[in-house]
Amino acid sequence: MNKILYLPVVRRKFDAKTAETIRGQLSELLSAYDVIEPTEALGDPTELASFLSQVQEQDFAGIIFHNTTFTDAEFVKLVHRYYPEKPILLLAPREPSVHGWLHFNSLTGIVSSANYLHTQKHYFQHIYGNPDEIFVQKKIQGFVKACLLKDKIANSKIGVVGTFPPGFFFSDADAVKLKATFGITLKHYEIDEAFIAADALQEAIYKKELDYAAEHYQNLDINGKETIKFVKFVALMKQWAKRDGFSALASRCWPDFFDKYGCAPGAVWTQLDNEQLPTAMECDIHGALSMYILQELTPNKAATYLGDLSSLDEEDNTITMWHDYGAYDVANPKYGIKAGVHPNRKMPVSPDAVLKPGKVTVMRVHYDTDGYKLVAFKGRALDVEPQYNGFSGKIQLKQPVDKVVDNFIESGYESHFALVYGDYVEDIANLAKLLNIKCEIVD
Repeated sequence: MNKILYLPVVRRKFDAKTAETIRGQLSELLSAYDVIEPTEALGDPTELASFLSQVQEQDFAGIIFHNTTFTDAEFVKLVHRYYPEKPILLLAPREPSVHGWLHFNSLTGIVSSANYLHTQKHYFQHIYGNPDEIFVQKKIQGFVKACLLKDKIANSKIGVVGTFPPGFFFSDADAVKLKATFGITLKHYEIDEAFIAADALQEAIYKKELDYAAEHYQNLDINGKETIKFVKFVALMKQWAKRDGFSALASRCWPDFFDKYGCAPGAVWTQLDNEQLPTAMECDIHGALSMYILQELTPNKAATYLGDLSSLDEEDNTITMWHDYGAYDVANPKYGIKAGVHPNRKMPVSPDAVLKPGKVTVMRVHYDTDGYKLVAFKGRALDVEPQYNGFSGKIQLKQPVDKVVDNFIESGYESHFALVYGDYVEDIANLAKLLNIKCEIVD
């Protein structure tokens, strides 16, 4: 995990003693993260330059620049020179008292710092307040989380197996624009070669995956040829992910899995999703990225789901999401997961399940001729019976569901949306800011 650089600065003609107390409080707050910082506030540009030169070989996801008192733009100019592209959070404390001495004049300092960064088109956020204030703590936490995620995405790969099926044009991605915006790269594989490699795996390689599958399905035929086929492909993708370093997967599914490989793909993606390799069907690259982002936003890399927006119901204000797969951990334990057959192709193994109840965040990395946008809404997955064969769920919204869907259609959004349990819409908005892309939150 990359580090955060904390740079407290001070003009010692002001109340440096009180400012140092505040610096210590913030330092304690930041101890939850991997932070590089000086032992005390840096009192002039020479001290700051010396410290920056000592740490410049280290990689930082973001910078917290703390105007503990007024400092002119000469300080932040040095930071910009050393780190011209790293996001910066400007922070300044409140005045400790009125009447008499102006202890800090720190608000003037943060304004001066912001003015310089703005003229340089250097991305920054700001917060005015003290470390013991909840809104300050939340701002810092949100900034650090977004910085670390942005940096992690930029150092990640998506594995792409085959190409999208006929007509699924939105599943494609421009590798150059994808890397320019997110920093992420693609690693391509041929689907036919993957089938050959999977078929060649010996039992010792795929046995662990077979056991894992048997633990999660109610009625899995562990000796069925389709079962062996699917766990072999799971094992192969995990091998390739470890070897080549990709963190998410977008794979062709139909018609190839049915016509060439001899098993339904749903069980493959279900198991990979549950084993922290978020996988998008129909070779949906931005869908895989959406799943990966949501997974990484959660504290313990929780399983995500990718589904179609399949139907809506104005009476209970819900959208039904559906697809032929979904991670084991997002299934409602009341009904469990049945090893069924694909609803159209009638071929095993395809999971039958329904989403468990709870708060959810639904998100999509959208791309069109205007560039990238993060689209998200939050809702509640209802405790309902399975809606259809396959893996479905009813998501209840706050906003009128028909108007939300009308907006999505008129905006040209894709049909695949990723889902994770919990409320992460603010984190998504913070990430969009750091990426300098648009964000639409439907709340």
